[in-house]
Amino acid sequence: MEKTEPHTVVGSSTAHSNGTSVDPAIRRAQIAVKARSNPKERFNNLMHHLTPKLVEECLLKIPRNSSSGTDKMTREQAQKHLSWLLPPIMQQIHQGNYEAPPVRRVYIPKADGKQRPIGVPQVVDRAIQGSMSRILNEIYEQDFLPSSFGFRPGLGCHHALATIQASLSRWNMNHVLEVDIRDFFGSLSHGWLMEFLELRIGDKRVLKLIKAWLKAGVMEKGQWQPATGTGTPQGGSISPLLANIYLHYVLDLWFEKKIRKQLRRKAQLVRYADDRAPRAQRRIA
Repeated sequence: MEKTEPHTVVGSSTAHSNGTSVDPAIRRAQIAVKARSNPKERFNNLMHHLTPKLVEECLLKIPRNSSSGTDKMTREQAQKHLSWLLPPIMQQIHQGNYEAPPVRRVYIPKADGKQRPIGVPQVVDRAIQGSMSRILNEIYEQDFLPSSFGFRPGLGCHHALATIQASLSRWNMNHVLEVDIRDFFGSLSHGWLMEFLELRIGDKRVLKLIKAWLKAGVMEKGQWQPATGTGTPQGGSISPLLANIYLHYVLDLWFEKKIRKQLRRKAQLVRYADDRAPRAQRRIA
């Protein structure tokens, strides 16, 4: 089935404060309402949504058996010591001088016999990435086109297949072209990604935080390797969202505004990304 209405964690209604504190999820939903009503709005005050409570929520969503990062800390250890681990990190983030730790690089086998590089962040950093992803999703879920099905809340391969079937029937199409983007996570341009993000995000602290993750580099066999200016670690909690944002601008909008127009709208793009690599992270030693 096709996705017809953007969705948020809470819904589309705006909550009004009656003197009591507003639920953080409702406050995040208000971002979605604003983003949906004004597609060109730049958000200048997002960082206050990144709270210790949200980080803790995202930490608890990380599976217990997930692999540890370069600090060898497990989820249970992080949860136990979060009260003193998190405050100095949050202070650095809000001051705009956070230096993200490098991710541990490992490899998992692919179906074709090759190996896929996976980045394993430190568990606390992974929870922070997840928190920022939840905040930014409120904006970008309003922007993403119905053709996008990969790495999105509530959407998966069955929705993509149903959309293909519906398109073939509706327009009596005779051809399907399948294309795979080779090494996308490894070749994504940091420069272009940041330009795309700045179209919607004006909060410089958020942009600095994302840059910190992109520049963190990787640790492989005990050796630190600096970031090259391309790629985002496949395995980081925020990487799927950054990938979708990038492809939204370079592929989805290009196809919708140029290719479909040239073909008199008798063409349909359906984009899907599997999640086998992030799930595999749970089993990495």
